Amino acid sequence: MLDFARTYLSEAFPNPDRQGCPPDTALRSLAFNPTEGEPAVTEHLAACSPCFRRYGELLDEFKSQAAKENTFTWARISVWTKAHPILAGTAALCLLLIGIGVGFFLNGIRKPNTPPIDAHRKPNPTEPHNPTVAYSPFSLDLSALSPIRGSEPPTGTQRRVLVPNSRLNLTLTLPLASPEGRYDLKLAAEGQTFWSKAAQAHLHKGKTLLEVEADFTQIQTRNYSLEVRSSTGIRFIQLVSIQPVPPGTAEQKP
Repeated sequence: MLDFARTYLSEAFPNPDRQGCPPDTALRSLAFNPTEGEPAVTEHLAACSPCFRRYGELLDEFKSQAAKENTFTWARISVWTKAHPILAGTAALCLLLIGIGVGFFLNGIRKPNTPPIDAHRKPNPTEPHNPTVAYSPFSLDLSALSPIRGSEPPTGTQRRVLVPNSRLNLTLTLPLASPEGRYDLKLAAEGQTFWSKAAQAHLHKGKTLLEVEADFTQIQTRNYSLEVRSSTGIRFIQLVSIQPVPPGTAEQKP
């Protein structure tokens, strides 16, 4: 692609009269000092084949000069090394010692000094690790609840569900056709919120499930209402009773 572009720009824009062409000094400045070149000259190269070809010649000249300078520099170093072998060896040894010293210095920074190990010292007893907090699975089937919009109170008669005041992996089965997405959960009584959390609902085997970790260990044992509100404002309210007893079954149905 680069070869094609170079060939295309060299031939596609003939300008035999050299109308609007910048002076050769501007092309040379762009080739030898690209950062100091004028933007207008660069734009002109894309629309003038003669100037583009001349720019290519200057680039080749610049590369040739740079190669000669590098060759000359290494040649001078080689000649100096052969003429002063003792100095060259001394310089190489100094560089080696400096590299070793820097290596030891960096190694000392990375590895802090550690106290010596006393083979006769009795090992300290192992400190106990905090045990992982366990959450018990607990399910609530809310599929029979009717949705409530806005601030309307729940209608109908509900059976209050017993919920243990412990750490629970709470799984809520929402009513049929409940959408997936974010839901806000709230445990409230007498207009006061005692626990709240947000969770994402997902479909599983045709059911909309909400899964959330709920720590009810600090919740006072009494009656509450568990409110589940969708992002669209639809609410489901289940009456619950937080009690210090384990659940009788793995799933509770209102």
